[in-house]
Amino acid sequence: MQDRVITSVLGELPASELGATACHEHLLIGEGHPVVIEPDFRLDDVEAAVREARELLAAGGAAVVDCMPLGVGRNPDGLAEVARRTGLTVLAVTGFHRDAFYPADHWVRALDVDGLTQRVIDDATCGMELPDQVPGRPVARSGSRPGLIKVAISGEHGTPLENALLEAVTAAAVATGLPVITHTESVAGAVKQVEKLTEAGVSPERVILSHMDRHGDLEAVAELCATGATVCLDWLGRPNRDHDRVVVELVVALIAKGYADKVVLGQDLARRQYWHAYGGGPGLAHLFTTVVPQLRQAGVSQRELDAILVDTPRRVLATSAK
Repeated sequence: MQDRVITSVLGELPASELGATACHEHLLIGEGHPVVIEPDFRLDDVEAAVREARELLAAGGAAVVDCMPLGVGRNPDGLAEVARRTGLTVLAVTGFHRDAFYPADHWVRALDVDGLTQRVIDDATCGMELPDQVPGRPVARSGSRPGLIKVAISGEHGTPLENALLEAVTAAAVATGLPVITHTESVAGAVKQVEKLTEAGVSPERVILSHMDRHGDLEAVAELCATGATVCLDWLGRPNRDHDRVVVELVVALIAKGYADKVVLGQDLARRQYWHAYGGGPGLAHLFTTVVPQLRQAGVSQRELDAILVDTPRRVLATSAK
């Protein structure tokens, strides 16, 4: 891990300093098509994010991956403010979300694969694009850089736009060396993502497949782990808490199969109704206040918990120092 670093919104830190990490979260979602589709997605209050971040830190969390990519309401400067005010390590993403989150007149639909690739590379190397860009004017950028690249596939095969975005993200990942985190809606979609990325030269060790607890049974998820990719189990804290138990059981079973080092956790609590700061619950601290104790009760050792929450994020999210 020597000379390996994590790129947070406040700059690089040695990978060895990354603490317990929630690998799929959303701290801020501002203007963009997602909040038009679903107003409850609007997480635009920095003060609220600060309060939630402090709860997570108090519960034993240390870092989050904010998974809002280009053009859908990402707020790089807001993420940096939350990190500065709380001490939370925040990793942002570049890349793209699923087709449905981009309206018909969005710039994403006007670019070819080369143009999309360059947009991601510029975001990663020159600083993240700020929202509210004015067409025809130079792109305004944050002083923060992303730590990962995101890509999404809807259903089993993805839309034509999503397949172009996957091609662009694949090329950008090769060019930048950044790890890739994906949005999945099926096992077949996850398999396609791993295949396309690895065919182009992205190591599966650099890939996190989100939402796999929603879409695959134990054997399917284990097969994805066997490719070398990491699975993120992240449908935690929903109103029906029964799925927390499903995730705990899946973690225990994957450990028994020898995949303790291929699992990370998150919550994807991208709705106001899930945040204490907006009057809802269970709050971003839920992973550490509730699920981690349940894992311990189910027989998961501290060494195994450290692998899931600390060691694997350090390994997958680290890049070579610039």
